Amino acid sequence: MNSILFRELTLYLKLFFLLTPFFVLSMFISLTAGINHALKAKLAWRITLGCIGVTLAIFLCGTYIMKVFDITVDAFRMGSGVLLLLTAINQVVGKQDVTGPVRADLLLDMAIVPLAVPITAGPATLGTLMVMGTTATDAIEKLLTALAIVFSCGSVGLMLYLSNRLVDWLGHSNISILSKLSGLILCAIAMQMIVVGAKNLWLAP
Repeated sequence: MNSILFRELTLYLKLFFLLTPFFVLSMFISLTAGINHALKAKLAWRITLGCIGVTLAIFLCGTYIMKVFDITVDAFRMGSGVLLLLTAINQVVGKQDVTGPVRADLLLDMAIVPLAVPITAGPATLGTLMVMGTTATDAIEKLLTALAIVFSCGSVGLMLYLSNRLVDWLGHSNISILSKLSGLILCAIAMQMIVVGAKNLWLAP
């Protein structure tokens, strides 16, 4: 039981950082500057639902997508790792607040695209989930991973809902620092994916 809980916690943390929560928070704060809390809460809720829907769909249908295009798991793992590495590097060295506030009447239309996808669940995240869906063959494992996906997306959504309080508590500069630190974690995850994929392809018969 303890091993299952530890695995679920580890998977949850991995997925949470894959969603680049502090970068998403920075974008959300920048886009919603001057917007009332009720609209921010509604937007955070829509982003969360959209993110959960897309990530679960990719996780559960990834196997069939890869079969259609005749792509091996390790080739996709390497490709996703490269994309994730580029995302992580941009998060570490790039600018965080890349846009300004958006009119209130346009915000809700942006909830799914681009805020849920690709800002929260980007190509690298979706590629990683597709690999997870292919390698998780056991029904219990798929269920646990799906739960971790829901909780990680929900955690990001909660951060967006509490964005005003987080800014007051942490400040813009500390949120930017946390975003860069989480980018370092993403770099490590990306390199591991690339190395494992390359090793398996090299040793493949």
